[in-house]
Amino acid sequence: MEQKEFALLIDSTKHIVLSAIKKNLYEEFYDSIDDVAQETYIRAYKSLAANKFRGESSHSTWLYTIARNESLRMNQKRTRQANLASRLKEKVVLDSILNPKEEFDETGAELELKDLISNLPWKYKSVLALVSEGYKEQQIAQKLGIPEGTVKSRSFRGKQMLKKLFFQES
Repeated sequence: MEQKEFALLIDSTKHIVLSAIKKNLYEEFYDSIDDVAQETYIRAYKSLAANKFRGESSHSTWLYTIARNESLRMNQKRTRQANLASRLKEKVVLDSILNPKEEFDETGAELELKDLISNLPWKYKSVLALVSEGYKEQQIAQKLGIPEGTVKSRSFRGKQMLKKLFFQES
């Protein structure tokens, strides 16, 4: 297929391709419409150049199907990326609690974490503050005069509350 023919095909089918994309692409990913449309036409061009278009349907039906599939593929890709970003953010929060730095420099994230810890009820705040300073469970139990099991449960529950607070503010 020559460039002129392909350009005519694009002009005659762009409304159908965009319609398929808008019907199948999640609204929150509409910023990817151009990418999906471009990928649709790239796949179509490669198939036409390799004589893989069988002609069992019209070009518009064929391109609609490609656009739909590309939209679904983009939904999966962007959802995976969003989930990964969320898990990474959660890991950073938990790592900063579980693996405190020797010197606690006052960066924005660490200040935010200190602020969030200060919003917790005292029994959780006291445990997490000591965890963030690098104390072990046994040391925390001795310092606070509570059983080690209580330190473990308060640490766990405090971290759960902290995650909720952190992700509400984000």
